[in-house]
Amino acid sequence: MAAALCVLAALPGQAVAAPADEPGGVPVYGMADDAKKVKGTAGSGEAPGIEPGTYTDSIGRGEKRYYRVELDAKASAFISAVAAPEPGSRVKGVGEGLKLALENVDGSACSGSGQPQFSAEGAAYPIADHATRLIGVNDQCQEAGPYLFSVERESPATSDPARWPLEIRFMSEPGLKGGPAAVPSAPGEDTAADDETPAPVTGGAKRQAHGGSGFNDAGSLSRGVWKDRIRPGETRFYRVPVDWGQRLNAAVELGSANSPGEYPPTIYDGLGVTAYNPARGQFDDDPFVSYTADKSAQAALYTPPVEYARRFGFSDNTPCVAGWHYLAVTVSPKLSKYFKSTASLTLRVDVKGKAQAGPRYAGDASAAGFGVSEADKEQAETGRNAADGKSSDTLQLVAYGGIGAGAALILGLAVWTLTARRRAAAAPGGFPAQGAPGGPGTQGEGQSGTVPLRAGHGPDQRYGPTHGPGPGAGPWPGPGQQQPPQQRQ
Repeated sequence: MAAALCVLAALPGQAVAAPADEPGGVPVYGMADDAKKVKGTAGSGEAPGIEPGTYTDSIGRGEKRYYRVELDAKASAFISAVAAPEPGSRVKGVGEGLKLALENVDGSACSGSGQPQFSAEGAAYPIADHATRLIGVNDQCQEAGPYLFSVERESPATSDPARWPLEIRFMSEPGLKGGPAAVPSAPGEDTAADDETPAPVTGGAKRQAHGGSGFNDAGSLSRGVWKDRIRPGETRFYRVPVDWGQRLNAAVELGSANSPGEYPPTIYDGLGVTAYNPARGQFDDDPFVSYTADKSAQAALYTPPVEYARRFGFSDNTPCVAGWHYLAVTVSPKLSKYFKSTASLTLRVDVKGKAQAGPRYAGDASAAGFGVSEADKEQAETGRNAADGKSSDTLQLVAYGGIGAGAALILGLAVWTLTARRRAAAAPGGFPAQGAPGGPGTQGEGQSGTVPLRAGHGPDQRYGPTHGPGPGAGPWPGPGQQQPPQQRQ
């Protein structure tokens, strides 16, 4: 057991987010710890292959990078790219960003492309979206075979010349039981959900949120009111579990500041919030709102319902799948004139609709990253971030393994000790253990309580070839014992 506890003590604890109100620079985007490095090529002929997983690369101004993927005719593919310019980088604003595409090697483009762009003038922050190959869509990308995923950086000459770090993630959604014929039809106009954003959640004590620096360490949130702090120029990431039949309703508020002057200037695009699906596909709404120091500002959004068939509708460009939905909250660096350190942030989170049974997948959708588990809900209630959840799962597995190893060690020692004692008692010239019947200090049946000398050995060699002197043993008998016959006077 001690060995097991030592193993646990040697393990790192849960990841603890640094206090957001500490002074210091704006944190950079947090790449996945297990991401593999890959180097996309300018031409498609030598493009490196990628499989489901996470990768890192970089892209220069005006560059286009290619990657090769192998797809079957059953699973849908979601391949995302996150561009993470250094905080403080110059960007033109609207129109600058990435262009993502997935196409056949013959050049036929799949229907699901992405084009994440900056929505705030002059502010660099992480942007993301995905390109998709969806089974059941009427396009040229339904067959099994090689495909090309490309990332193009669209930046004017006035943009920052530095390369942007890229995080690429390939997710494969299992097909449905019954194959493409089992794909449900697109919803009709009469089934379209109300798109008017509901009122935000009010009331209840604020709980502490721990926003992350990216998708990989996003802070978990459940229904309720949460508080956090954010630096000017920073983007903080949060995640909310949203199941089939549900949709996310969120409102983010930035608190007022102490502003000199009676008429403080308005900072346009001061606060923004962007929502993403579990595959990092950006929903259409990307609201940035103005900020005036003498009053708070609020940005709100309402995601589409998580319905499998909505991916085939013309009005929804981003497929809806169950799982962690992400919120990226950005504050303009121009607010540094009002906030020297951090500003207060309030997040009002609600999940509308009753959870429903999902589609009948032919594979394990949860293992692929799609779906909501009880563990996800528990993480959301406690506010743990993604890194904490992985660390907790690892610690739990090691703890169970360590406890099991400790128990096995104790049992093994007990069996070894008992076996050793039995062998010692049964061996020629051996003697029972202290306190055992016939052993030193006792009088067992048919025993004299003495340890006789073996023939040919002197008094100091009477323990036999496999038994050395133990505690309390010596060449002379102990109290209450008889002397060996040859030593009697």
